[in-house]
Amino acid sequence: MTEIFFSPWLISRTLRQLFGREDQYFKAKTEIRGFINKLIEPTLSKVSEQLKDKNNFLNLATDLKNRGIFTTQNVEDHSVQIVFAAFETTANTVAYTLMLLAMFPEYQEKAFEELCSLFPKSGDFDVSYSDIKNLVYLDLILNESMRLLTPVPIVARQTMRDVRLSNGIFIPKGVQIAIDIFHLHRDKKIWGENADTFDPEHFLPHNLQEKHPYSFIPFTKGIRNCIGWRHALISIKIILTKLLRTYKFSTSFKFEDLDFVEDLTLKFKTVPLLDIQRRDC
Repeated sequence: MTEIFFSPWLISRTLRQLFGREDQYFKAKTEIRGFINKLIEPTLSKVSEQLKDKNNFLNLATDLKNRGIFTTQNVEDHSVQIVFAAFETTANTVAYTLMLLAMFPEYQEKAFEELCSLFPKSGDFDVSYSDIKNLVYLDLILNESMRLLTPVPIVARQTMRDVRLSNGIFIPKGVQIAIDIFHLHRDKKIWGENADTFDPEHFLPHNLQEKHPYSFIPFTKGIRNCIGWRHALISIKIILTKLLRTYKFSTSFKFEDLDFVEDLTLKFKTVPLLDIQRRDC
C-alpha cells in the first residue's frame, strides 16, 4: 500500500509485473485475506437469528449478507478496512505516547498523579466512560502525542470542484492532492516556537482559542474523516490508563535523535527501547 501510494502507477497489475512487484503484492494480499477469513468465518456461518448483538460490526455485516444486501466479498472488504485501518494506528499511538512520556518524565508524573486521584488502588480496576471524561491531563498528553507523532502523517483527497487556496493557487476539479499532516502539526506559525517538541500545554483551552479548527487533524476532517475516531480515543485512553497507573516508563533515547521513515503510518529508523518498572502504589 505504501508503494502504491507514493508510486500510483503500481495500482496497475501490468506495471507491477513489469517492475517486478506483483509477487510481493500478491503474497501480501493473500496473507491479509487469509488472516481476515479466519476472523470472520465463524460468524459468517451463523444465521441472522443467532446474531444477537447487532451493534457488533461483523454481526451487522453478516446479517446484511444473509439478507442478500452484502456479498461475502463485501464482508471481507469491510472487515479488512476496519481491522487494518484501526489496528496499527491505535497500537502506534499507544506506543508512541508511552515513548514520549518516557522521554519527558515530568509529564508522565503529572499523568500518574491524575490517575491516582481517580483510581486510588492499582491492580485490576474498571475504567468507566465517566472516568475517561475526567482524564483531563491525559487528554492533553494524547492530543500532543498525536500532534507531534501523527499516526498517519499524510492523506490523499480528490477535489470535487475547482478550488482556489488562500495563497492564490488554483486546483481544478478531479485532482488528487496530498495533505501533509505531519508538517501541518509542526508549523511554528500555528503552534509556536516550540512546535517541534513535546508540550501538552499546547492543548490548554487558552492556547487553542485562536487556532483554525483544521490545525489539528489526526483523524482528518470533513465528510471523509475517520469513522472510528471516537472508538479509537476511548480504547487508547483505557489502555494508557491501565499502563500508566501500574507502570513507570523510562528510556535513555533522546527525542531529538528520532529519525522518521517515509511511510503511510509513522515509523522510525530506530525504535527506542523502554524500561518498564512496576509502581509500588
